[in-house]
Amino acid sequence: MNAMNKIANMRNWSERMSPAFGMSSRPNLAMSMQGLHPHHKITPQGTSPIAPPQIGDAIIHHAFNVPFASDLAGPDTEDILHATADAVLRWTHPAEAPDDVPVYDLPVHAENLGRLRKTCKDITNSSLPVEAHVISTTPKHLKGQVTTVCLSGSHDLVWQTREKILNETPLSLRCTTVDIDGEMVADLNAGSLKQAVTDTIDSISAFCGVDIFLLGPKLTPLVDGVNGDVELRRDQRWRVAIYGDILSSEHAKTRVLVSIDQWLGRIVDMMHLDFTLQQLICGRNRKNIKLIESATGTAIYFPPPYSRYFRYCPRNAQPRNPDEIIITGDKPRHIELAKLKLGDLLNRVRLYVKDVPMPPEKVDTILLTRLDKVRKIVEANGSYIQFPPLGSRQTPVRIQATENLHIERTVRELMSLAGQFYSGFWASQPDGRRLPEDNDIRLMLGDICANSDAEISFQRLSFTIDGSDDAVKAALHVISQIRFVTQSQYTIRVKIELANEHKEFVSGKKNGKINKIMGQSTDPGFSINPLALKHKLT
Repeated sequence: MNAMNKIANMRNWSERMSPAFGMSSRPNLAMSMQGLHPHHKITPQGTSPIAPPQIGDAIIHHAFNVPFASDLAGPDTEDILHATADAVLRWTHPAEAPDDVPVYDLPVHAENLGRLRKTCKDITNSSLPVEAHVISTTPKHLKGQVTTVCLSGSHDLVWQTREKILNETPLSLRCTTVDIDGEMVADLNAGSLKQAVTDTIDSISAFCGVDIFLLGPKLTPLVDGVNGDVELRRDQRWRVAIYGDILSSEHAKTRVLVSIDQWLGRIVDMMHLDFTLQQLICGRNRKNIKLIESATGTAIYFPPPYSRYFRYCPRNAQPRNPDEIIITGDKPRHIELAKLKLGDLLNRVRLYVKDVPMPPEKVDTILLTRLDKVRKIVEANGSYIQFPPLGSRQTPVRIQATENLHIERTVRELMSLAGQFYSGFWASQPDGRRLPEDNDIRLMLGDICANSDAEISFQRLSFTIDGSDDAVKAALHVISQIRFVTQSQYTIRVKIELANEHKEFVSGKKNGKINKIMGQSTDPGFSINPLALKHKLT
């Protein structure tokens, strides 16, 4: 969708600013702008270029969208055979609700939004000099609801508050399903569910902090008109639907699969293995584990490779130990043999390590929006990517593998993924006008975030934008429609990262492409800088 559609709901900010804004005739000597190296200058003819002003201590305003997945709908009530405590109340609309009620009005989404508002209110009312506000909007170009958090305070406090919010909020809610045989969970002759099955589902729900539904066909009695016999018509496909955040739902899914093995009479055992070595032992596309499972007749359940990226855990729930591996088998000796084979693989591991620099903004965006891609990369290469925890703003990213070739492939694919995200800067020259009021700034940043899906910082007439290529372009387009920003001279800079082999293609023969762009634009600037990588063998 193009940028014009994304800003269809954008307000005219010049009409909504405080009456005194822009009316001051004296320069505000305390106001300065964050200095930027100009890459694109728009300068009236006959005037001198913009000089980068000095940076001083000032309040920073930062806005980001919270990925609640508020468009996730609950199951069809007609398919529900069993639900855990309060799951139906949380994931279905009340009976008196109208037919056209939106999905984001489900009680579970309203509850998550209410908790976020309370968290931000507590932060604002605390003794720390930082404010947090929540803005919920429904942009016309989206079907769902967009929730934006706006923070105001010193630089360090804003980032610490952002980290706190991201790690105390259930992000990226999802539904994970497990297919199951109907005869395993129900007594088809009696037309009822097995008590042991429902008790197990309830205990998994409470232990992992998720909502679970047992979905399947209605057991409809059919009477034979000749003999008077009664039989039950049933569908072959029954499902266990698990609703929760990304880690809790994966934890519950594993426990459901292990429970199915137990119902089949298999034995369950566990072993501990360093989490950072698990993907290396699995091998490319889990080749090593598939061979062990085939040779020993066991099933081996590893934690997801992103278990240490997130720190959120539902209230009263128990997170899965990322170093714990679950093994099920028909006989104890099969499980012991699987353990021995895993130990042999561990002893033969030769570890290669490479550190890759990556901006914290890109790390968080990848963790929030491209986690499925990361999982495919590590499974395809038999490698492990050690991202910093979400919101920690730590760097670099560490990559481990058993061969240098696998590391290089992982780095190439990861950096290609990171290259989809840009950083944009828009800095206006101070001209003596007063800054907007804090509330006006929050509303402005909230609208930019909601209509572009980018993350925005604002400090002294300077915008910093991070997000996907489309998000950054849409945000810059939205900013260009704000009158008070474009009334003075401004500088725009966009930073992108490409693979080294693309340098010659981008530059063109004898820098022909760059020279052509510079000839068609207004005094742009280009800078191509290499990234340094650290590589070692252990």
